[in-house]
Amino acid sequence: MYVGGILYLCGDMDSNELRQRSPYKRGADYGAVFGVYLSVLFLLTAYSLEVPGCSVGAFLLMVLVPVVIYVMLRRSYVADMGTTIFSSLWMEGIVIFACGGLISGAVAAVFMRWIEPDYIERTLRTVIEVYDSGVMGDNGAEVSEVLQAALDQKRVPKVVELVVDMIWLEVFSGSMLSMLMAVLVQARGYKPKKV
Repeated sequence: MYVGGILYLCGDMDSNELRQRSPYKRGADYGAVFGVYLSVLFLLTAYSLEVPGCSVGAFLLMVLVPVVIYVMLRRSYVADMGTTIFSSLWMEGIVIFACGGLISGAVAAVFMRWIEPDYIERTLRTVIEVYDSGVMGDNGAEVSEVLQAALDQKRVPKVVELVVDMIWLEVFSGSMLSMLMAVLVQARGYKPKKV
C-alpha cells in the first residue's frame, strides 16, 4: 500500500524510474566511480615521496575534484530537465563523497596494513627531517621534537584511526564542496536541446 501510494504520487513513473531519480542511488553510482578516483589520488600521494612525478599527478587530481563533482551533479540536473531541487543535488554530492570515501578508505587500509606496513613511520621520519632542516621556520624544531618523541614512545597513529579520520575529512569537505557545486549547477540553469 505504501509503495503504491508513492507510485501514485509520482504519476506514470514505475519503481525503476523512481529509483533512478533518487539522489541516494545516483550518489552511490557516482560514488563508486569517485571511489576509484580517490583511491588513485591516495596512491599517487602515498608514492609522491619516492617518485617525484606522482606528486604532480596527485596535485592535478586534487585540483580537478570540484570539476568532477560539478560534472556529476550537472548530469543529474540535466537528466531531470532542470527540476532537481538544491537539497537533492547537495545530498547526491554528500553520498558521492561518502561512498567514494569508503572505497578509498578500504584501499588506504589495505595499502598501509599489508602493502607498505611501515608507511606511517617512514612518512613521520620524512616530516621530522623536513622540520629539522629549518625550512619550516623557528617552530620547526619544536614540532620535530614532538614527532620524534611520538616515534620513540611508539605512539604512532594506527591504520584504522588514520583511515577513519580520512573518511570523515572527505565527507565533511565533500559536503561543503557539494553545496557550492549544487549552487553553481542550479545557477547555470537548464535549457532543453533543440531538435
